[in-house]
Amino acid sequence: MAIIPDNELRDLPDATALVVERVVAPVEGMHSVISGRAFKYVGPPGAAVRAVHDTAVGGVYAAIRRTALLLGAGAGALLARRLPATDPVSGSHTGSGVQAALNAVWGDELAARGSALAVSLSVRVDDGAVDLDPPALAAAYPEASDHVVVLLHGLGQTERCWQSSSDNGARSVHARLTAEAGTTPVLVRYNSGRSVADTGAELADLIAALSENWPVAHPRVSIVGYSMGGLVARSAYATGVSSGSVWARRAGDLITIGAPHHGSPIASGVRLGSRALRIARTSRPLSDFLETASAGIRDLEHGAAVARVWEDASAIPPGDSAGIRQHFVAAVVTGEPAHPFGVLVGDLVVRVSSASGHTLAPDNVHVLGSRRHFDLLSDSEVVGQIMEWLTG
Repeated sequence: MAIIPDNELRDLPDATALVVERVVAPVEGMHSVISGRAFKYVGPPGAAVRAVHDTAVGGVYAAIRRTALLLGAGAGALLARRLPATDPVSGSHTGSGVQAALNAVWGDELAARGSALAVSLSVRVDDGAVDLDPPALAAAYPEASDHVVVLLHGLGQTERCWQSSSDNGARSVHARLTAEAGTTPVLVRYNSGRSVADTGAELADLIAALSENWPVAHPRVSIVGYSMGGLVARSAYATGVSSGSVWARRAGDLITIGAPHHGSPIASGVRLGSRALRIARTSRPLSDFLETASAGIRDLEHGAAVARVWEDASAIPPGDSAGIRQHFVAAVVTGEPAHPFGVLVGDLVVRVSSASGHTLAPDNVHVLGSRRHFDLLSDSEVVGQIMEWLTG
């Protein structure tokens, strides 16, 4: 049976408080620094004026926080009454998209608070979460095959990214896996704001349960991950190998698409920008704001290097890990992959050297020219390459 969650809107006030505090705090901090500097030049005569100013300004920011909380509480109560429990935010296209974006930025904090708006790791079918017991899986996958392909989305996305048609109208990865390959695609949604290692460990347990209760005995499991999903895929497999999971020993292919295995220059740039902002006292509140980014975003700075379990798994003899086949898709915006500008910027998010893992054999890496990062999943050549690897 499908899992019927509570309507997540019941925790809208807490999420509103988190967002407001994260946004208001740096503004208030900068205001305080700037005004303090002005009153410093006025000297003792301005002390009384400063006291009045600070009290008034503090009251304004407190009022902003209280008003936002009241609005959030009112909206949450109203919407929760109007929407039935069987139609949660996570089940709607718009609601799940907003929830995914919120979790990308502060998902680890939402999870730590126990918020219902924190995305839970789950298998998804028709916009709903599926339980992992045998009857539920049999009902959700009536034509299950012996080859399960787990599909993992990227930062701030949902599993729907795998169901979009290709650029020329060709069928999506999910559609082709369902119809053509003798495989069964399994869509997974996860909280992209949590650390890669934590999500990977939880995913390894989910795949273990999925494999054990799958309608077809002893299925082979492959994993395909886009962007951050590629890091989660490697972490999950590494955890499975390290823990001796049966599914990891029977694993087939691990495919990553535009995954920042050695980090993303954008994430590194944000971190450098944060450090630069700390130089000036006036801009330090902005630095503090950037530092509140989720663990998932911070992991993108160094990529797979943050998941020590992967390094541990790499040291395990191939016979123990069953030699999973690894494949990597990378892209550059220039027509020629070797063009210096293409090498420098990659697909505008991830460089080829990072997406291909540096040391992998050429026959396991497919590099495309004239492609951007967010176009990869809707690219017919990428879809075709995934199919070729999974069925080859």
